Amino acid sequence: MSSSQLSISDEHRDKNGIEVVSSDISSLSPPEAKSISYKAKKFDVTDKEAVDETLAFMLKYDATTPEMTDADEKKLTRKLYIVVAVIAWTNLVFFMDKYTMGFASTFGFFEAIGIDGGVNRYNTMNTLYYVGYILGQSNLYWAQKFGNRKAMITLCFLWNVIMFLTCTLTSYQGAYVLRFFLGFVESVAMTLANITLQQLFPASQKFRIGQIFMIAAQFAQLPISFIAYGLLKQKTPPSIPLWKVFVIIIGCLTTFTLFLIIWLYPTNPTDARFLTIEEKVWTIRRLQKTNGASIGTKRFKKYQAVEAIKDPVTWYYVGAMFSLMLCNNITYIENIIFTELGLTSVLNTYLVTAAGSGFYVVCGIFTFFAMKWWPRVWNNTFTIIFWVFICLVPCILMAALPWSVDKKVFLAMTLICSVFGCSWIGIVSAYQSSCAGYTKMLVRTGLSMAAYSIANIIASRIYYDSAAPRYYVAWGIQSGGFFFCIVFILLAYFTLSKRNVVRLAALELESEKDFGLVETEGGEEKAVNLANLDLTDLENERFIYPL
Repeated sequence: MSSSQLSISDEHRDKNGIEVVSSDISSLSPPEAKSISYKAKKFDVTDKEAVDETLAFMLKYDATTPEMTDADEKKLTRKLYIVVAVIAWTNLVFFMDKYTMGFASTFGFFEAIGIDGGVNRYNTMNTLYYVGYILGQSNLYWAQKFGNRKAMITLCFLWNVIMFLTCTLTSYQGAYVLRFFLGFVESVAMTLANITLQQLFPASQKFRIGQIFMIAAQFAQLPISFIAYGLLKQKTPPSIPLWKVFVIIIGCLTTFTLFLIIWLYPTNPTDARFLTIEEKVWTIRRLQKTNGASIGTKRFKKYQAVEAIKDPVTWYYVGAMFSLMLCNNITYIENIIFTELGLTSVLNTYLVTAAGSGFYVVCGIFTFFAMKWWPRVWNNTFTIIFWVFICLVPCILMAALPWSVDKKVFLAMTLICSVFGCSWIGIVSAYQSSCAGYTKMLVRTGLSMAAYSIANIIASRIYYDSAAPRYYVAWGIQSGGFFFCIVFILLAYFTLSKRNVVRLAALELESEKDFGLVETEGGEEKAVNLANLDLTDLENERFIYPL
């Protein structure tokens, strides 16, 4: 048998006819594993891509690595936060880039490329961005083949090129083209970043770490507001248009981000350069023990794709993502809304935007620590519903209150509506962590992000010039979106809770654990965790859904 071939025996009950094998192998060494009596049908895998890509690493180092102590785990968690910092920075710059067009408009960018003073052509740019975003979900296929690290480097490089090409624009048609390709390139960046977090942290930790991800996204409005503010306060303007200076500054930040990703971004725990071999093993063990899902595979498995489509939970999360993202244009249109509310000074608009971002950051920090200190109450599901409801109330008030009310009330309502990001990252974490099988997770992710994009296209069209300044249609649609988001999240929660009840009851009746057997090149059989076999959550009935 070649080094790229494995013969694997596992014990799940599925369409392949594999019979049940039971034993507790949590602390077995390979010789002990061979001495266990078992009954299983072996099936061949043509290459290593069909099993978890960390399996070969674990077969080599797992048996010789000691158990992790509490002190080791604390040190490991601190080191893993290096990746959290890289991802948070990447997301910060990513969102600064998304805000660039809106901010550059105040420096004469729209006039330079022939965009009128309203929102229609600006909305068209956003629409084309999300059309590219939908088509870009196909990038998940080759990202699976080549790995997260290579995919992120490639995407960040192209993202950097597009940012600098923005300085060459002379027409709005060119802006349309660049925004389309920017959407295509950026389409899976956030997805890959979230997958990387899932490959390093147990689900319970990843849920709250996701808040850091979104804190960075909203914090982006603070530095970009002050960069814009500083440029406008220049007593001696530069010799080139201010909007080009602004874009070049953001472009330089993307260049720095590219080098940061090249240096520190991992494909999975096995190639994280800042971890020792023992720490890599401990990271994988902890994930297998708590998450029960594979870390990653390079084989696209059609049956898992079909299962993802047939699983109703997939569509609950797709529905939740679609409903929530109907409000996403609030963030990009708010500068125009602020002007209509009487903030005629561009500088004052930037300061209000910065204050709104600060408010969101405080909400994200609060959520992070609430999930850490009170996990039974502030679980992921509660977090999603809580913040969606917080957004629903002011959204209704924006349409219901008379225009004669003090405009500061409308200003506050608009800013409060922007905290939906605390819920958005919870939905992303939920649809990824609540399924096993790497291909199934990617397909569910692709469908959810396609729904994200379609909703954003709609969101960019519900604000139109003739509806100003009340935008009744927009606030009405967004209120409905918030309501149905809660409905879809509750449907997912009760469905998964029902599955957990059945699975936990079955586990209580069993004294032994399932395992798989892997035949190595030398003919030796080794017991491995079922997570190494890349089973889906419906195949592996021992998978417990984190809620």
